[in-house]
Amino acid sequence: MAQHALHEGQPKPDTTYLGVTVEGAVIGHIAIRRQRLEVPPSALTGGAPLVLHDGVGRPLDEMFVQTFAVEDGHRRQVHGRRLQQAAIQQTRQQGCYQLRSWSSADAVANYALKLSLGFAVHPALYPMPGGAPLSGVYFVMVVHS
Repeated sequence: MAQHALHEGQPKPDTTYLGVTVEGAVIGHIAIRRQRLEVPPSALTGGAPLVLHDGVGRPLDEMFVQTFAVEDGHRRQVHGRRLQQAAIQQTRQQGCYQLRSWSSADAVANYALKLSLGFAVHPALYPMPGGAPLSGVYFVMVVHS
């Protein structure tokens, strides 16, 4: 599993880890983290994050994909699709508004998978710690209204 899905080698709070095994070996995983859906702080928000709410005043949460991978020799065999579908189901079960993920511009196979599942696409630059931004897209699927 990608190390950035862990904190000091341990599972992160509010994170769900799903995996696929073949003959006892983990060949794919997805880690999704529950987080509050917020507008980033700016002068328009008084310098603080603005929590988004539904029509009756409840704050909105989302599940955000921390990591998603399937081993090279097991790709295009439905494992990735099943992991994504399980993440969508988990997002619904937790009562979250949406499932969102980031994918860099070079992840062509992931783009095809997400589009085939019905995710919306939002092109964006991802701020890399201490470096230049990375081009890619956010994929978003509303699962609860």
